[in-house]
Amino acid sequence: MDKNVKAQVTFVEKNKFRARGLLSGAEVYIDKREEDYTPAGPNSVELFLSSLGGCIAVYGKSYLRRHNITFNKLDVDVEAKFSQTPPLHLANIKVKVDTDADLGEKFEVFLRFIKNCPIHNTLIHTNEVDIEIVP
Repeated sequence: MDKNVKAQVTFVEKNKFRARGLLSGAEVYIDKREEDYTPAGPNSVELFLSSLGGCIAVYGKSYLRRHNITFNKLDVDVEAKFSQTPPLHLANIKVKVDTDADLGEKFEVFLRFIKNCPIHNTLIHTNEVDIEIVP
């Protein structure tokens, strides 16, 4: 696995930005609803929460397949509230994993495994993000 993961976000129009994974080449639009305008994608906060849910889902699927645990359903819902005090941030992030997999005695191990996804670990362990303006 490449240690450097890169993405690029480019202004398109109105509230629309194109986000592109520089390794995968895949694109998604980040957009914001406004009056008389239908967005082409989720807003940035929804995309952030989707990234967490997607990471947990991918880890969950990996665990279930590796352990030959049958499943047809693996849904991840992520919800958060905006902070009530500055600085503005998301608070009380709640993740609910809904699966029909019979985890039995592997329930706790499965939970620990999905909590180890890189997005979850980043939220817990990263204290700073460096932002610079390119001249």
